[in-house]
Amino acid sequence: MILMHYRFTLPADYDMAIIERRIAENSAKLNGFPDLIFKAYLYARRDEGARANSYAPLYLWRDSAGMIRFLQSAGFARLTEDFGWPVIHSWLGVKTPPTATLRDARFAALRYRPIAPYSDLAAINLEAALVGWDISAQSLLQVDFAADKGLPGECYRIGYLALGDPAMRAAVTS
Repeated sequence: MILMHYRFTLPADYDMAIIERRIAENSAKLNGFPDLIFKAYLYARRDEGARANSYAPLYLWRDSAGMIRFLQSAGFARLTEDFGWPVIHSWLGVKTPPTATLRDARFAALRYRPIAPYSDLAAINLEAALVGWDISAQSLLQVDFAADKGLPGECYRIGYLALGDPAMRAAVTS
């Protein structure tokens, strides 16, 4: 599995209702997308205490084929036309949360942690609900989900959770 994340930092006076409307109008289009396990439409608002207005989707892919298909799609091209060319980060998925955790969540918090040189890689701490491993930078992405605000890390609202094709939904529960 592969986690993928990018973030668009928006101006301080950006009307975040535009992002919320965009999510409401377009998010269901990824339901059933081949090789997608889920896409969490994450966003943060300054007027709710975030450091910056941002749109920051988080994806979990079964493999690279679906991720590449998405990045080559008209939908992603349109996103880059509207918001610019993002830096896309990816991690190998080493732990996934159960579907119920995702469906009940309204917030997600992302934390980044380096892996110390010469660590016992078989003993990597998998304390978060979703964990990705960047093997080139030897670091972890740890993501927790909750119904309420207050998680440590970069906290985002979940505007919508798109689930991939039916065969992929089972992968979220393992």
